[in-house]
Amino acid sequence: MAIIKPFQGLRYNQDVIADMSSVVTPPYDVISPQEQERYYQIHPNNIIRLDFGKDIPGDTEKANKYTRAAEFLSNWRKQGILKQEDAPAIYIYDQEFLFGNRRLIRRGFIALVKLEPFDKGYIYPHEQTLPGPKADRLKLTQSCQANLSSIFALFPDENNEVDNYLSTVALTKPEVEFTDDTEVKNKLWVIKEKQAVDKLVALMREKPLFIADGHHRYETSLAYREQMRTENGRLGDDLPLDYVMMVCVSMNNPGLQILPAHRLVRNIKDFNFDRILNSLKESFTVELIGKGCRVEDFMPKLNAETRGHTFVMYAGQEDTYYRLQLSNEKLLDTVFANEHPEWRHLDAGILHSAVIHKILGIHSTDVALKDFVKYVKEETDAVSLVKSGQYQLAFFLRPTRIEQVREIAMSRKVMPPKSTYFYPKLITGIVINSLKVNECRM
Repeated sequence: MAIIKPFQGLRYNQDVIADMSSVVTPPYDVISPQEQERYYQIHPNNIIRLDFGKDIPGDTEKANKYTRAAEFLSNWRKQGILKQEDAPAIYIYDQEFLFGNRRLIRRGFIALVKLEPFDKGYIYPHEQTLPGPKADRLKLTQSCQANLSSIFALFPDENNEVDNYLSTVALTKPEVEFTDDTEVKNKLWVIKEKQAVDKLVALMREKPLFIADGHHRYETSLAYREQMRTENGRLGDDLPLDYVMMVCVSMNNPGLQILPAHRLVRNIKDFNFDRILNSLKESFTVELIGKGCRVEDFMPKLNAETRGHTFVMYAGQEDTYYRLQLSNEKLLDTVFANEHPEWRHLDAGILHSAVIHKILGIHSTDVALKDFVKYVKEETDAVSLVKSGQYQLAFFLRPTRIEQVREIAMSRKVMPPKSTYFYPKLITGIVINSLKVNECRM
């Protein structure tokens, strides 16, 4: 099963950095250019300079955002801004947040997990990956020789054995505590006691891991390991490059929440809304929700639907929304005859294959998919981007269920990109894992 172990993490030195919220960010792939610039301005030691640096005019192969990230990392260590743990540790990580009118805590732990190829072993993906993000993350890993952010993984814990054990260990005051700019309270406990670490390792020994977020970074870690072993000839076993840093959370944890990632679409060739609407009516029951409607009015009802496959479409016309419910099941036989038959059970799969691909002419496998499709969490943001003319259509979805994630992953199949939005997002910069052999004693 999955192999986990403690490690000597690099953490911001709180004797130097008084306000942790000023130096951390969300994951790079949810940061807009405007937010990137804001993080640059907040603090000169913000992790944005390492994990999601800016391109600068005049950049070359030898001087660019990746080489600058490595320089920042090296300098911050020399200056004592980042400090390495004095002994191997596993980190218990809480995120406390408001969800609707409930206050929830999602608890997990940060450890190293031994890399395994996806086609064997006990680490399972559930989403497609794209070449562009993997190339970007590989260049960053090569330059910094570090995991700058954690992969997010889930594990079955039917009897809450692991969660209960974490609660017995995290009784003292956390070493790190801060509220980030999304009003999520983050807490970190550093567990170095060998007996406590060994007990957690033993509890996890029989458990598979399902990647929730970080598929590109996991595949990057595999590629980096193979590249380093190929370039350096025979290397020893059990090296830092054989592991990757993960936050592991129980599938039973009450704080585990999945939001939908809504789709925005642009650059539709020969865009004609009436033609699109007529094409949709061939396979969907199309219901006009009403002019002057607000997105807040229909989302609770959409989320509450438990049967069939239903979306809401918005084209920016007089605040008019359309409810689309699949009515032609035979369509799925045709659409999924040759590719991704498992998608026929997923709202996101049907939307991508039967609507975005078949009707709008945009392929999920396009390298430049980002030129056509944008994924957003906030419904009001989606409406604004269509109203502004930056996007032509918005599609609102229900959340993917955790049971669907597990079923797809266990069958070693994948969902469409961004089929899940696990909330809240992990914080980047709370712990860093160095991959340099002479610096990582484990």
